[in-house]
Amino acid sequence: MKNMNNNILVKLVASACLMLLALPIFAGDLNNSAAAYIRMGIGARIIAMGEAGTATAKDITAAYWNPAGLSYMKDIEFTTSYAMDMGYDRSYQHAAVGKHFGFGVLALSWVNAGVSDIIGTDASNNDTGTFSNSDNNIALSYANRYKRLSYGLTPKLYTSAIDGDTEMGFGIDLGAKYDINQYLEAGLMLRDAYGSLADDRIPYQVQAGITAYPFLGVTLAADLHYEQEEDPYMIFGAEYWTTIGKDPEADSKLSVINVHERSAWADLFSQFQTGIRVGFNDNRFSAGAGIRFRNFQIDYAYRIGNHDIFNDDHLLGLILRF
Repeated sequence: MKNMNNNILVKLVASACLMLLALPIFAGDLNNSAAAYIRMGIGARIIAMGEAGTATAKDITAAYWNPAGLSYMKDIEFTTSYAMDMGYDRSYQHAAVGKHFGFGVLALSWVNAGVSDIIGTDASNNDTGTFSNSDNNIALSYANRYKRLSYGLTPKLYTSAIDGDTEMGFGIDLGAKYDINQYLEAGLMLRDAYGSLADDRIPYQVQAGITAYPFLGVTLAADLHYEQEEDPYMIFGAEYWTTIGKDPEADSKLSVINVHERSAWADLFSQFQTGIRVGFNDNRFSAGAGIRFRNFQIDYAYRIGNHDIFNDDHLLGLILRF
């Protein structure tokens, strides 16, 4: 059994290395601003943890952070998140739904970013009215597990519409996770491998992460992120969930609510918990909190903005599990 797991890891690492070697070869016409919104992240929980989600996300939000993590989700999950008070007439929202099947997990997700009431001018700088911009990403994720190894991929469709003109593109994310032991998990993610939008190449991202569960309800995470032609940087995040009453998974590394048991609508508001989170992402601070029941979770995240002219980020997220 140990040799079999070692063989799987060797194949996984070898495949990842081949992809990493190939990426720069096919990365012509790079535009670092192409589909930049897709790198903002989704889901208030992981964003509050500094975006350290490569090995941490194990629910429907894993469709974004690492599709391999979808293999841990409950039978059916739904999530949505919304960024509040972004300023400059900007908007950003996300929704996803996933389900277990006999052949693995499928998840459909959507990310939208837009700017409204943009002032238009002609060549003589005369006012021509206002227009809007809307960028969308629609993705279908697949994930499965083999013993301790989880793997997933996410083909994606990009659309960008501005003042009546629409451009399209495609991308693919690849991910893997490995359960090292009861207290540690590791993850690897390639985002936008060969991604493109119209004539522009979307920069790929490589993310490697490790997540530790040292005590019941405590999660510690660290990610190393690299974006094409940018400097690599580290991310650190932490989370603590309280528990009330007997914990159904007190002897496991999982956080305190058992998300693998089947349940009904009557269980929606059972097993109440509260959580707090903090994160550091390339010297940017984030924090947040959440409330969670057996089938229902609401999260809030605060993140310092990455540009002086923009407001800091305030995000709300919802997850339903059945």
